[in-house]
Amino acid sequence: MCRIAFICGVDGRLNVVSVGTVHCVSRDVWNVDEFLRFLTAASPATIKAYRQDLNDFIRWSEESGYRTPKAISRNEVDSWIAGMQKSGRAQKTMARRISALRRYYQWSLKNKLVAKDPTVKVRTPKGAQRLPRPLQRSEIDQLFDEGTPQNAFDLRDRLIVELLYGSGLRVAELCGLNEDSLNLERLTMEVIGKGSKNRLVPINAITCDLLELWIPHGSKTFDVDHTSHERSSRALFVNQRGNRIGRSDVRRILHRLLKAKGLTERSPHAFRHTYATHLLDGGGDLRAVQELLGHADLTTTQIYTHVSKEQLRETHKKHHPRG
Repeated sequence: MCRIAFICGVDGRLNVVSVGTVHCVSRDVWNVDEFLRFLTAASPATIKAYRQDLNDFIRWSEESGYRTPKAISRNEVDSWIAGMQKSGRAQKTMARRISALRRYYQWSLKNKLVAKDPTVKVRTPKGAQRLPRPLQRSEIDQLFDEGTPQNAFDLRDRLIVELLYGSGLRVAELCGLNEDSLNLERLTMEVIGKGSKNRLVPINAITCDLLELWIPHGSKTFDVDHTSHERSSRALFVNQRGNRIGRSDVRRILHRLLKAKGLTERSPHAFRHTYATHLLDGGGDLRAVQELLGHADLTTTQIYTHVSKEQLRETHKKHHPRG
C-alpha cells in the first residue's frame, strides 16, 4: 500500500500530510519478473497464475506493513493463510497460492535474496476432498450412440469428444494438437502436457477411423464451409474464425452435444476423469494409467481408485438386500 502525501512548510518546518492511500505491488523490490523468467519449463498458464498469486500476496504484505520479502516470517505466512480461510477461499485456490509462494521463496533463498525461507513447514489447509464425478457408462453409450458423422462440422465435434474420452487428454492438450502430432499407422499421438512435457498417447481404432475422414478431406471441407478466415495452418482443429480451437470453444461444443442428448452439462475435464476411472474399473494398472494421463506424481492418479471404490459402494447400496 503506497501513501500519497503532500509535503507542506509550516513555521519553517516540513510536515508530511497523508491525503489517501492506493494499492500497488512493488515488483522491483520483490523480483517477481526475474523469478518468473526462471520458470522456463512452466506453461504460459502457470506463469500467469503464479504472477497473479504472488501479486496478491505482495499486496497483502504491503497492506500489512511488510515491504520486502525479507520482512516475511513464518508468522506472516500463517496469518496470510488464515485470512484466506476466513474470507472463504476455496481449498484448491489456497493450495495453488501457497505452492506459488513456496516456490518463490525457494528461488529467493537459492539466489541469496533472503536469509531464510518462511514457507518451510507451512502446511496447506485441508478442505473437504471433492472426488471427480465421471460419466456413467450409460451416459457414454448414449453420447456416442450414432454412426459416422454426416458433415465436417459434426465430424469435428465428434472427434473432440472422442479424443477427450478415448485418450484422456487435458483440454489444453487437445487444443494444442497439430496434424503432424498424429501417427495413425502406429495409433499414437504426441501431446504436450503440463510443464511442456511431451508424451505419446494411444489412439483407439474408432477415433483413428474418424481422423482418417478428417485428414485431409474433412478439415478442408470444414475450412471452406464453416470458417470465415484463413485457418491456423498447423492446428488439428479450428473454430469458425479459423483460429486454433480454444477452451471456451471446447466447452460450447460439449454443452451442445450433451444438451442434444438430454444429458447434464459437464466440463471437458470430466471426460478425462471418466477415461481414468473406466480404465481402472476395467482392471488397468495404476502405474500404466499414471503414464497415460501424464501425471508426475502417482498420488494424483490414486484419486481415481477412490472414485472406483465409491462407485462400488453405491452399487452395493443400490442392489444388495442389506445395502
